[in-house]
Amino acid sequence: MSVTDPEFLWYYVSHDGPYPWEPEGRRDIRLPDVKALATALDSLPYSGALLSTTGHNAWVTGTAAATVTRDFKPLLALRPQVTSVTELANTAISFDELFDGRLLINVINSETPIWRQHGIRLENDERYDLHAEYWEVFNRLVAGETVTYRGRYVDVENAVGNPWVRSRRDHIPLWFSGSSGKALEVAARFADAYLTFAEPLGRIEEKLAAVRDRAADHGRAPRLGLRASLVTGETDADAWRKADALLRATSRATLDRKLGVIGKGGNAGGRSVTQSRIFATLPAAGLDALRAGRLPDSARDLAHDDVLWPGISLLQQGPPMALVGGHRTIAARLREYRQLGIDIFILDSLPLLEGAYEVAEKILPHVRGA
Repeated sequence: MSVTDPEFLWYYVSHDGPYPWEPEGRRDIRLPDVKALATALDSLPYSGALLSTTGHNAWVTGTAAATVTRDFKPLLALRPQVTSVTELANTAISFDELFDGRLLINVINSETPIWRQHGIRLENDERYDLHAEYWEVFNRLVAGETVTYRGRYVDVENAVGNPWVRSRRDHIPLWFSGSSGKALEVAARFADAYLTFAEPLGRIEEKLAAVRDRAADHGRAPRLGLRASLVTGETDADAWRKADALLRATSRATLDRKLGVIGKGGNAGGRSVTQSRIFATLPAAGLDALRAGRLPDSARDLAHDDVLWPGISLLQQGPPMALVGGHRTIAARLREYRQLGIDIFILDSLPLLEGAYEVAEKILPHVRGA
């Protein structure tokens, strides 16, 4: 990969298929499927994949994928404090040693109800204070220090990452996301890469400028990445027909559940700043139709512009914004994000295996070198 080329990653989730948010559209992933997708990605122009917290445990899926690949980098989505920082450092050092320094960690914050499932009762800003303590200690443990740390959330004494295995690297890359002020501050301190969901270009530009400015205050310059689902085809008309089909295939129960999420301000009844930003882009007319018990006339009625489709937030559990368009149109929009400073793209298109080939062959060649 040249210095002018962006880096591309794919997405791993244990529920795949043409529309996996509905039982009839779901392809449950088994071990052979995990290996097949990993092997395919290793031969395609993807450096790795983001492994979701949805479905199988990310460490288990990452191990299965890493064993059948040579270059594939698993980007594991992890929450702090669910595992003790010492144990996480031990696991990360072991994984990184056995799989040739390929580990990446995607730090996720999620929402309050998700944390309460793990017995942690902290609100958004408090969780980011926890992040700051946790990842400081984690970095020191991976670097080989013996750490005694007395914090509000992390308290360890003579902690060692792994007393039997020397870390292959003195730092394992941490990738962060989040849109709140606290999220941006913690990312500025610790992120090797900062990730954002697809949003309108102007809003992305503002967010990335804020990340750069805060990181510069700490003498840092993280890489910048974009996470987006793609609904694509040979032409724009083909892609929007796919989006229409996805909307028609979605049950009323799924739509009502997601409308309830919007009313509460975020997934699982939380108050995610990122989710609120995404939901604010949903056109009122399309939402009014759904609330009245009918589908909008077309998927475009839930679009922000000719490409950006927040309507997918009403369907899937994954990325709450999609890019819809023909192969050339999608490539052009990705190049626009590239011009804002994005140099990492984490993409998906359903079904995941078939989509990985289509995107690699029809879209990525028009983005590389832009």
